[in-house]
Amino acid sequence: MKNGFGEFRELKKSFINAFKGLFYCIKHERNIRIHIVIATFIFTFSVFFKLSRIEYAILILAIGLVIFCEIVNTAIEALVNLSSPSYDSLAKIAKDVAAGGVFLSSTVAIFVGIFLFAKKERLLSTICLIFSEFRYIMLFSLILLFGFFFIFKSFKLKISRRVIGFDEVKIYKPKKNNNFK
Repeated sequence: MKNGFGEFRELKKSFINAFKGLFYCIKHERNIRIHIVIATFIFTFSVFFKLSRIEYAILILAIGLVIFCEIVNTAIEALVNLSSPSYDSLAKIAKDVAAGGVFLSSTVAIFVGIFLFAKKERLLSTICLIFSEFRYIMLFSLILLFGFFFIFKSFKLKISRRVIGFDEVKIYKPKKNNNFK
């Protein structure tokens, strides 16, 4: 039976591994960076739009679903690449289906956004508010500018390499043994 400190160390290690997975996706997957930038832009806009608590909950769930699907898609792609390093039609199906899940969740999130922000008068007054003050224009411009660099430029994650430890993925491939057929 483990004492409390051993259980805490295991719990800490599981959280560190979870963050390693998230940071791996952010560093290596452009699409998740696109989703993060769009989510940041929409969430910032929603602050000016003044959504209700329930509307915020729905928005956060929609954003979370898209990012979750993108993370699962990345995991599925890695597993498929590991099990089938050469072209295989079943591997293609697995990757395409996972990508289809991301597409579906993104489409649902777009419809959620349309329903949440489809109040014409409030939408127009929010846009007018944002464009009426220079600081708000700068805020959204900076989100777009940093978002562009975050998505497309060489993204270097400046976090302790010892903690994250995902610079290089090492794949174990056993030596082929011709004795087994």
